[in-house]
This record gives sequence, C-alpha cells and structure tokens, in this order.
Amino acid sequence: MNHAELKAQISDLLEDNHPNDMGHLLNIDHREALKIVHEIYRDGGLMKSQYWEAEHVGTHTGDDLWGIYGKDRAGEYIDANGDYLGFDTEEEANQYIKETIR
Repeated sequence: MNHAELKAQISDLLEDNHPNDMGHLLNIDHREALKIVHEIYRDGGLMKSQYWEAEHVGTHTGDDLWGIYGKDRAGEYIDANGDYLGFDTEEEANQYIKETIR
C-alpha cells in the first residue's frame, strides 16, 4: 500500500479510533502510523497553536508532567517524529505551542 492510500485509511479510521490504535489496526509500525497522523492533523489545519493547550497530566517520579492537548477535540499533540511530548512545566509546554506549532 502506498503512502497516500495508507494516509486515507488512517484518516478514515481516526473518526472512530485513537491514534495509538492505527499501527495495530493496519499492521504497520506504530511510529510510522503516528507520523501519518501528524500529517493528517497538519493537512487539516490542526497544527496551529490556537488549537492546542498545555495540560497537567500528572507526575513522573514525583515531578510535575505537562502535555499538549487539543482545546476542542480529544487528543494529545503528536510531533512530526510520531512522538507524544512531555514537559516539566506549563511554561515550557506553552512556549513549545507558541514557537513550534504554527
């Protein structure tokens, strides 16, 4: 299956499934699936800072942990490498949103 066909399939599946499920559902590499999810979000205009906000997601080894989540839709931000991002402070997460997500 070529990239465009895979992207179309993932786009359809995202309507009813979480991005983390794409690799399993399509029997492809998990990270590659998340990279395509990032492309889909970008192509759909969701890679603009106004759609994302910092959210406290708990603690890791006793320290605060912040993530980036959609303001009006469920979902955690996925970068171009297919990674979810974690930040030590709300300020760091907001700075990433302001400077990187455009």
